[in-house]
Amino acid sequence: MTEAVLAAVAEREGVDVKDLHQSLYDSISPEALDKLFRNGPVEVRFEYMDYIVTVDNDLTVELDPK
Repeated sequence: MTEAVLAAVAEREGVDVKDLHQSLYDSISPEALDKLFRNGPVEVRFEYMDYIVTVDNDLTVELDPK
């Protein structure tokens, strides 16, 4: 799931994932995020860079401006 979030933000920003200027760790633990989705259906919302990131049960990543 972490990779999907980073890919979605990088695509929206028009940069490569490695060029994102903020670490995901500044917003959420990538390990915890991945673990949540391995353990069953959830919806997670958090702020990352200039976005409110929502990841739902379908593993869809939505990005809304803050």
